Amino acid sequence: MDANFARESIDQELRRRHLAQRLVAHQARTHTVFRLTGLSRHQQATMRRRWQVTTEMRRRGPLPKSFAAFFSTQRTRDEAAVLALLWRLFSSVAPSSSPARAPGRVEIGECFCDVFEAHLACFRGGTLELDHLLLLSRGLDEAVAVSLARCSGGCEAVMLADLLGPPRRRCSRCQHAESVSPLSAVVRKNWIVASGLASLCNCGMILAC
Repeated sequence: MDANFARESIDQELRRRHLAQRLVAHQARTHTVFRLTGLSRHQQATMRRRWQVTTEMRRRGPLPKSFAAFFSTQRTRDEAAVLALLWRLFSSVAPSSSPARAPGRVEIGECFCDVFEAHLACFRGGTLELDHLLLLSRGLDEAVAVSLARCSGGCEAVMLADLLGPPRRRCSRCQHAESVSPLSAVVRKNWIVASGLASLCNCGMILAC
């Protein structure tokens, strides 16, 4: 019994430190690493020295707090829509070490890393950070500032809706199509290069809803 408990404790500690290494590799800020692993600033500093992580390789400064960052450009809108969709999909199927309890912070942290790594596979050189994902996940749970929505223009693309801004019912591609040519509703419905979902197809990912 004691041996099993000791083995589980060692496994959990190794898992926690591996998560910390993934977070640092994605340039998560110190507070984010602490929140998801429980490792103190001193412990993190010791690990960074061991991993030879220099100051230039880290992100510093305050955590992202404004949802406006997700709507600054059309490229960012597309990125944020894909990131939000991936979070919904991954978090809904994320395994728990014990089905009888809610996932712990290490399991949640691993899910954040999985989502962000899938996002990077679709958006090389993307503008959003892992810390943006944490902000986005909170916004989706609260459904006060942002939410997922479908384009009403016929393509049914998934969009990230700004609940605090002017209502936007169509994706940028449907809006552009309507402004330059009288495309029929049937053509628009089959036009599946919409929002960030096109990027999922381009990177070879197949998502089953």
